[in-house]
Amino acid sequence: MDKITALIVDDEPLAREGLLRLVCQHDRFVVTQQCSDGQQALDAIETLKPDVVFLDIEMPIMNGIELAADLHQSSKHSHTPVDGQAHIPKIVFVTAFREYALDAFEFQASDYLLKPFSQARVNQCLNNLVQLIDVETKLNLQGKLDQLISRKTGESLDGFVKRLESSRYRGIADLHNVITMKSGNDYLRIPINSLLWIEAAGDYMCVHTLEGTHIIRKTLKQFEQELSGEHFTRINRSAIVNVSKISKLSPNSNGEYIAILSSGDELKVTRSYKQNLEGLSGHA
Repeated sequence: MDKITALIVDDEPLAREGLLRLVCQHDRFVVTQQCSDGQQALDAIETLKPDVVFLDIEMPIMNGIELAADLHQSSKHSHTPVDGQAHIPKIVFVTAFREYALDAFEFQASDYLLKPFSQARVNQCLNNLVQLIDVETKLNLQGKLDQLISRKTGESLDGFVKRLESSRYRGIADLHNVITMKSGNDYLRIPINSLLWIEAAGDYMCVHTLEGTHIIRKTLKQFEQELSGEHFTRINRSAIVNVSKISKLSPNSNGEYIAILSSGDELKVTRSYKQNLEGLSGHA
């Protein structure tokens, strides 16, 4: 199982060391840093992105409640490319004063450790955190998988699983009948048998299909990895062709070849790439 990273924040060195010893008894947790004040903790959270912060409430300059408020305020104004939210770790407030419990719940703290605490109480807190983080991790992975399946197949994860279970699914080859490409803000799902050839044009790719040409920001290397080597191959430094669409392969005067596609397109096949066509779809 993946380790759960933790930060301990307390202005008292002995308190930090005591909690460190108790947390490290659990095999899922690793303490990546100890901090003595709120500002140091904010910097560490931004850099290390820990899963959990054990946060003392009574600290000078910036106390634990103020730090928690700062984190939640930052989450409203900060955005990341991945999920649109700033990183907010699970917070466990640590204090000797029971009256702070309501403040802890206001900031949706995962738990509240009242000093002095025992190993048993800390273990209970850690086990609850493990369950909470593991469930959230599975839900996040399921959400990402759902989005990926939706982009690649146009259906939900549940719908995709049902299709796999149905008699209409004949094997893994069914998953390669369509290629998904992003054009601007749109995702295009293009049937493989519609693809004719792909050529590099600067930082973009011109994807020629039976229905027309699409301009895609991608590399030939990425297309080579996504497309089956049995049906698509490089014919020169800047082009990939659907071998099944080649109707004729003719030599020209300089020792290179011209591939004539069923669409009428004529493509240059350089000598160094001509061997890629040997044995494919009957072309020599």
